[in-house]
Amino acid sequence: MSDPKHHDLDEIISDLNNIREELGETVAAPSPNGVDASKDNVRPEEDQPSLALEEYLASRLQQIGEVAAEKKAIKGLKTGNGWDANQVVEVVFKIDPISIRRAVEIAVSSDRKAKERLSNFLKRPKDEVRIVGTPTVEYVPIWKVKGFHECYYVRTNSYRVNVKEDVVAVEVEGQSRDLILERKHSRLIPAAILERLQKLGSFLSNESKYFVVADALELATKRSESELVVTNTGRSLSRDEETELTSWRTKRIFDTEDLKVRGMKVSIRDSISKEALLTRFRENVVRMPERFKQVLSNKLQITELKRIYVPIIRVPMQKGLVPREVIVNGTSGEIADAKLLGLLE
Repeated sequence: MSDPKHHDLDEIISDLNNIREELGETVAAPSPNGVDASKDNVRPEEDQPSLALEEYLASRLQQIGEVAAEKKAIKGLKTGNGWDANQVVEVVFKIDPISIRRAVEIAVSSDRKAKERLSNFLKRPKDEVRIVGTPTVEYVPIWKVKGFHECYYVRTNSYRVNVKEDVVAVEVEGQSRDLILERKHSRLIPAAILERLQKLGSFLSNESKYFVVADALELATKRSESELVVTNTGRSLSRDEETELTSWRTKRIFDTEDLKVRGMKVSIRDSISKEALLTRFRENVVRMPERFKQVLSNKLQITELKRIYVPIIRVPMQKGLVPREVIVNGTSGEIADAKLLGLLE
């Protein structure tokens, strides 16, 4: 015969999953007047289900009894879209690169030294810089993911309850509690002197009485938020580095055909997979409680997943018999410096 407490627990968890779905539908539903309810300045969208869930769990806490060890790892408690990469929808953007003409002008001018520029006014240089191929715009994907992890769980704890000096006995819920007398000694006065002074009067006495409530059942919550920005190779970017690369005007795209540039070849760098990115994000944001009796809710929600294509332009050149390649920052129109190449290469 199954333990009725375990049956009640399964029922509570089933109700918990149902209320998660109902709350999600309620928040996602459009308002009657056609206005997007998520734009109201009352509470963020993801906090509304959490508040209702907290109230619901608090009302059911008293129904949860002892839980066997094998029941602590109940499957199916994971909610939110962050556990499965297929449920997370990414939004893709691109930064429009400068024109091919501008890129070539920048590449050619960067190859001329100050003395060569001066000599151009006097005579034609022997070795003219020339373009020897079609410039290539290379798109480097930058990933940005934001989200939160929220966990509701049950744990046991003990409480210390202080009582007044004149209390000599305490009964709680029909059971008498042992009072514990605690005497604190001043570290500044030696114990022998302090004891002698205490005999003269109670003004130096520092005593307190308390009793302990053990095995109290608590409903607790743990929440953490995180943001992760990485390059196509998985290199983490700071906020300043992210701003430097992606603060330009971006345009949303829906297909790789939108990355074509007239007059240039297009190359798209390989990137880490979405699953690898989300696995790394989970390692950053998921913080399970160190001590718990039962996990009631384990939600991982991805609130933002962006892929931004940052352009760099490679211009093949030749001066005399020496071929070379000039790399131009496709967004700012400047020669790519070592810092930029260090971030993207």
